[in-house]
Amino acid sequence: MLWALFFLVTTIHAELCHPDAENAFKVRLSIRAALGDKAYVWDTDQEYLFRAMVAFSMRKVPNREATEISHVLLCNITQRVSFWFVVTDPSNNYTLPAAEVQSAIRKNRNRINSAFFLDDHTLEFLKIPSTLAPPMEPSVPVWIIVFGVIFCIVTVAIALLVLSGIRQRRRNNKGPPGVEDAEDKCENIITIENGIPCDPLDMKGGHINDGFLTEDERLTPL
Repeated sequence: MLWALFFLVTTIHAELCHPDAENAFKVRLSIRAALGDKAYVWDTDQEYLFRAMVAFSMRKVPNREATEISHVLLCNITQRVSFWFVVTDPSNNYTLPAAEVQSAIRKNRNRINSAFFLDDHTLEFLKIPSTLAPPMEPSVPVWIIVFGVIFCIVTVAIALLVLSGIRQRRRNNKGPPGVEDAEDKCENIITIENGIPCDPLDMKGGHINDGFLTEDERLTPL
């Protein structure tokens, strides 16, 4: 009796799961290419894990919360790790629509990949397009980063303006260089007119050049 029941179940599974069957999907794994020397052997334990992940994904679909591991059937498993699978309804009489299975796999693709240490290129669902990984969110909000950059730019600009003003004020306080030295040199120049040395006029003190004084003007009155 048990052998007959087992044979019947096997026959039903063979009818539901076979290459290019309705609602069936082919999976191909490249474990050696992905993990190299750390590659693991694909065995019945890995098959059980795959069926569990598919059942987990299906239970996230509305009205499919009753999906169990036994409802996921694998067939045509090859040594190069490729196989076909289908998901049956609780009665095991028919397979679930491919659109529902595809939607469930796409939503949980990252979870399935992580379970086998693979990615979309090394764990391929041939009829299910790969999905992009969710974008990484920065630990610091973007507006804080933008505010920090603008604040730094404004601070540097203010510092440059202050330093420029201080330098300009120092230059104005010192005055044009060399003016006082030129005046001192002009005062010390002694000119010679007709062989007679002439002292420069002291415009500030009203100094009179002796070269232009007459004989009477040079004599000091008694």
